[in-house]
This record gives sequence, structure tokens and C-alpha cells, in this order.
Amino acid sequence: MFEDERLNAVLRGLTPAERVVVFAYTEGEGTTWTEAAAVVGATDPEAFGERVRRKAKRLAAEQTRRSAQRLSPPRST
Repeated sequence: MFEDERLNAVLRGLTPAERVVVFAYTEGEGTTWTEAAAVVGATDPEAFGERVRRKAKRLAAEQTRRSAQRLSPPRST
């Protein structure tokens, strides 16, 4: 668990195998998503690394959108 709930939400949206790739990438075990996927033993590191990258990016964007939505004042109609 991390203090930033947005990060926790992104991690919850990933499968355990996808989380391992994210941690490998962030810890520098791979300089690319493909390398990080290879380090953790993905059978097709290029495809899996790219899939994890896109999914993590999409989940992070969704958390940013939700955060902005919570912080914006309600609209008057």
C-alpha cells in the first residue's frame, strides 16, 4: 500500500503479473517495458510489456480525470 490513493487505485486495476512488470520497470530492472516484462519472465515480453504500459497509462489517466472531477466546483444549470 502507498500513501497516494490514486497509485493504489491504478495498482488494483492491474493483474498480479502486470503489477510485477510495473514494479520491475519502476525499480530499474528494465529500461523499457519490454525489458521489464522479460525480466519477470513474460513469454512474449514485447507484447506484454506494451499491454501493461498502455493499461497503466489508461488507469492513471482515469484517476487523474476522477481527481479533477472531485475538485471542480459543481456546474450551475
